[in-house]
Amino acid sequence: MSKKIMTILLLSICVSIAPPLICADESNEQYVVGVDDVLEISVQGHDNLKTTTLVASDGAISFPYIGSIAVKGMSLSEVEREISKRLADGYIKYPVVSVRMSTSKSQKFFVYGDVKTPGKYVLEDDLTVLKALSTAGGITTDGLYGSIKLKRKQKDRPEYKEINISLNNKKEGHAGGDTHLQAEDIVIVERNKDFFVYGEVLKPGKYTLEDNMTVLKAISLAGGFAKYGSPDRVKILRTVPGKTDYESIKVDIKGAVSGHAGKDIHLEPDDIVVALEGMM
Repeated sequence: MSKKIMTILLLSICVSIAPPLICADESNEQYVVGVDDVLEISVQGHDNLKTTTLVASDGAISFPYIGSIAVKGMSLSEVEREISKRLADGYIKYPVVSVRMSTSKSQKFFVYGDVKTPGKYVLEDDLTVLKALSTAGGITTDGLYGSIKLKRKQKDRPEYKEINISLNNKKEGHAGGDTHLQAEDIVIVERNKDFFVYGEVLKPGKYTLEDNMTVLKAISLAGGFAKYGSPDRVKILRTVPGKTDYESIKVDIKGAVSGHAGKDIHLEPDDIVVALEGMM
């Protein structure tokens, strides 16, 4: 047989063997193995070596023939290459090793704030903010109208990126939709914000600031105007950042009732709606 034909045959053998070892699936390259992950390892043509193994607290796994292997911090493809290299060193000629994730318990996410069971949870495939909140027992009544924030680690930067989440896709400037989570994400459900209604209304007091709360809705929640309450004398007292005094905003209730755009003012956290007596 000529050298040329031999070379072609050898190249054909290498092409058929090499891809499983060096042409890794993209997810295999991206996933980083951690403690408590469960790996499934197989060697082509050697069913007796098929192994399901837990990544121990020291970051190592055990595999037949070659013993302990430190895999914490490796990608799945790197684990494949390491096992292949060791098996090829006197045990199996041209080993074709496949490593897949059976259970990922090393990647976590966190849910804090006004949920029933805050804490740390295992990150599963296709987990979204809504599913994460369900996993944490759901939102408590104190957080039903609170804001939802997602804190995410940034590559090569120590601080977290903060993303405002709107599951109803209504709040301007919020991430719309049910966002997918990544490892180490932190979901925070903040407590409901409040507003206050005082003066000539039937039920003065503190109320929960629901979405799209306006002055008209606030007065309705407070039972409407009392006997001496006047639609002409309604105002909002609003805190001003950095100042001790309130900003006083006159409200055109009649204009709001008439349906004029912009007259029915949207409330902000800690606003105080004041209904005064009518002028005699």
